[in-house]
Amino acid sequence: MPEKVTLFKSPKGESQYFAAYDTAMGLWPIPNESFDVTTRYGRTHIHACGPKNAFPLVLLHAGQASSTMWFPNVADLSREFHVLALDTLGEPGKSFPVQPNATKRDGAAWLEGVLDALDISRAHMMGLSRGGWLALNLAMQAPNRVERIVLLSPAAAFIALNSSFSAVAQAVMRMPSHFVSRIALNSWVARGFAVNDVFAEQFITGLINWNWTVNTSGYSGVMPCTFSDEELRQIHQPVLLLIGDQDQLNPPKAIERARQVIPHVEAHIVPKAGHLLSMEQPELVDSYVLTFLKEAGR
Repeated sequence: MPEKVTLFKSPKGESQYFAAYDTAMGLWPIPNESFDVTTRYGRTHIHACGPKNAFPLVLLHAGQASSTMWFPNVADLSREFHVLALDTLGEPGKSFPVQPNATKRDGAAWLEGVLDALDISRAHMMGLSRGGWLALNLAMQAPNRVERIVLLSPAAAFIALNSSFSAVAQAVMRMPSHFVSRIALNSWVARGFAVNDVFAEQFITGLINWNWTVNTSGYSGVMPCTFSDEELRQIHQPVLLLIGDQDQLNPPKAIERARQVIPHVEAHIVPKAGHLLSMEQPELVDSYVLTFLKEAGR
């Protein structure tokens, strides 16, 4: 185990990223409280908003996107819930790992540690892409901690990552230029959709300056893999699954498999949306999410 984890290629790159991150947080339309909690896996950065006495809703972002990505959604969600948006350990963001976090059990134990630090026994979990995978994994490993699950195109959970998506990701890691990173970001959204320039700058700055060797040393967290039927049948919480109609990662057959193996699934195709559907169609996504979560009576 190395004595020091270097998340960014250089101090200058780290400073550039944190400046872009802070600017992107300016997109959040409502006041929020930002703070850190500590678990045995490291320091986790959190943005909280909404009534503190409301039922907690934990937001888990897409890979490399950080919690800033929820800016189109937090105003709606925080009217009903105490929203807690986490920066995933070992990805661009403001969380910092101190030990490897590379197994399914590690991924769940990290989130359990965060909930413990927040004195939360049970919460709704909502995640996009890798964040959705982490939410499902937590429900399998620690079902008593999860009330309801919202999955926004969960990465690899139901079907394996396709070759074109993987090729784009590999290109970013091997040639992390502004040009390649912008092409990658554009490939993950619907045709004609323009990603907010401020968020795009933060996202691309993270890709360019990230120390990708963190991924191979286990500090970037458990990598999404396709869950078996046996694993998915352990999910007894109600699940909302949303997938964009132009998503290159999760075609409709992902919904078919989810319905086959998870007992309680509500699924919808979101029109005019790609992989970043919460950003592309926030009003529709928020409507689906709030209707589904309020059915829990919390």
